[in-house]
Amino acid sequence: MKNSQRAFNQMSTAQAWARGWTLTRCKRPPLNQSYGCKIDLGAPDHLERHVVSNFDRQAVRELSSSLTVPGTWLKVCAGPEMVKPFLGDIWTVQAPEYLMAAALRKNVIIARDDYQLSIRTSDAVTDAELRSNDGQLAARGRVAQSNGFAVFDQIVTEPEHQRKGLGRIVMGALSNVSIASESKIGVLVATEDGCALYKALGWTIVSPVTAAVIG
Repeated sequence: MKNSQRAFNQMSTAQAWARGWTLTRCKRPPLNQSYGCKIDLGAPDHLERHVVSNFDRQAVRELSSSLTVPGTWLKVCAGPEMVKPFLGDIWTVQAPEYLMAAALRKNVIIARDDYQLSIRTSDAVTDAELRSNDGQLAARGRVAQSNGFAVFDQIVTEPEHQRKGLGRIVMGALSNVSIASESKIGVLVATEDGCALYKALGWTIVSPVTAAVIG
């Protein structure tokens, strides 16, 4: 899935990620806001999520001070050194994340005798799973198609199955499905550990992401 690095528009990439993320999580579409978007989630520990597409210190200051309910999340497309000064004591900053994107390329999936790949699509969302021959779930992931973007989510390899290239197989399978659905650009938000895998696959960091929650 190697591709030459290119520039991606941060705002449109963040907006595409928010739309696709709600699809993969079976949530209502994002509500457009002046700073980006709001996502209503409804769970006690994840009540709502506010995504700031482009960092603006005044917008972050006003937004963070207006939010007070526990379970409220803030995701800002900027590094923690830029965001933390505008967050009050009620906010807990999470581990670093990265908004990433890639121009999708067709992948050759190399089959393994010790794992079985299954792909299931429902509406705009596709799930890929790799299971060992004894039926144990080894790796999985989801992708949602939205307006030419493929938004990847929940890409997980179980600890006892790591370092076998299974994540690459899942990503490749989901990319091929996305290309067949006429999506051109892949988007995801990666953890620190996941970022290394995606960079090796040719993905570009569009922006660091600072996540914070009211506990």
